[in-house]
Amino acid sequence: MKITFNYIRNRIREHNKEDIVNACYKLLESYDKNLGPIWFVFILMKWTYLYGSENHHSKPLTNKKFSTLLKSISKFNDNHISQFIKDGKIDRAFHILYTQQFYLQTEVYPDIFTSQLKLFKSLGNNKINNTFKQLTKVDIYDFIYFMQLIWLYINIDKLKKEGFKYEGYLPPYLINLIAEIIGFDKVDNILKIMVLDPIFPASEIKSLKYTIRKEEYQSMERTFFTNFPLQIQNNKIRIIHLSVLKYSLNYYIYDFLKNNDPNFTTVFGIAFEKYINEGINYCYNKYYNENELKKILPKNSNIVDFYIPKENIYIECKAIESQNYASVNPTDEIIYNSLKDSIFKAYFKQLLKVSKKINPNKENWGIIITYKKLFWSQFSELYNLAKDKFENFNDIQHLPPENVFVIDIYTWDKIVYILHSKQSSLTKILKSAKEKNSSFNTKKQCFDMHLDEYDFTNFKLDYLTTERKLLEVKFKK
Repeated sequence: MKITFNYIRNRIREHNKEDIVNACYKLLESYDKNLGPIWFVFILMKWTYLYGSENHHSKPLTNKKFSTLLKSISKFNDNHISQFIKDGKIDRAFHILYTQQFYLQTEVYPDIFTSQLKLFKSLGNNKINNTFKQLTKVDIYDFIYFMQLIWLYINIDKLKKEGFKYEGYLPPYLINLIAEIIGFDKVDNILKIMVLDPIFPASEIKSLKYTIRKEEYQSMERTFFTNFPLQIQNNKIRIIHLSVLKYSLNYYIYDFLKNNDPNFTTVFGIAFEKYINEGINYCYNKYYNENELKKILPKNSNIVDFYIPKENIYIECKAIESQNYASVNPTDEIIYNSLKDSIFKAYFKQLLKVSKKINPNKENWGIIITYKKLFWSQFSELYNLAKDKFENFNDIQHLPPENVFVIDIYTWDKIVYILHSKQSSLTKILKSAKEKNSSFNTKKQCFDMHLDEYDFTNFKLDYLTTERKLLEVKFKK
């Protein structure tokens, strides 16, 4: 029998909504240490919130029926991925799996909070912070401070002290402790946006603008729980799952503002470029920014954000993430349309043209810095999708696509640290990545995997010192 969405929805409606959600919570607890296919659990919870029944005379939810529900979801539209494989597009199948699963492996490094404070407040010219404050009644500083304390708490097991243990909830003593530091009203307002409304969850789920509407693709997208990583269960604040919370610790502010402020991406792009400039200035005495490039290039020339003459490296900032629909249905046309004004524009209209005017006969390198990780980290994987759509697609000898890399902001932070600690040069890092990517046995899907050989024991960036001091944890006596 072919599984349809209507079939799954009808099976969900046979049982009480609360019974299904509690069964999902129980299964998620078993996945805390041994990660299983929790994406199917998340989508079952979503559809239960949206379509579940409140009827207390519903059919009992036995273990067998619950397992059947999950199995039905796992089989729903399962030919979507396999069809890409049958068509010889294995990389597209992996792209979908990457979207579905890899965000759940996001890690949190200590300076993530200082970098967010720098990016969203210090460099945001107060516009980002003011908007966030209008929407939440909380300053970005207080929100990041809250998130940092939650991160410390979920790592409490590392202290190995008796009486201190993370158990999947935010205990009342922790909430009170944080409230004493930043204020009870602020904690209350933070919880209002991070906790899924237990009474009207469906309305909050429907308020998310960038989720996929077609049910057949929803189990492959990032879960909506990244927007609501906290839940109310048994009158306690529960963390839906550590993997989801870790993602939210990295990206919650961006996701929240993108969903709620129509002007956010424009304002954020300015702050994003300033942040990258901080890193370049930290490592290089001589470089050109956008305004300086205008002075040395012919009038009305295309430009890039930064040029490092010592190493012939051109950098363009694109403060983006992958579009949802293109991530779960990555056909050639859909991918091209999703990236034509960002990644493709950066290579064909900016990096290629600027590098040809400055160094047409030398080896050049290009970096496109994004906010979040994309599935592709080397432009050679994307070049064939767009080569016939730009007039200069054959004029690439001075900057071939294999010399251009797509790197997210937090990987860029790591590169900055490597450069400043004199462990390597940027050219050497790029050349090594190019060489390794030329062989199937050494190829890396994400650029940060090329950095595993370097030492990050003392990973700190000096231009975040002010923010680091502001976020020092201080407890009232």
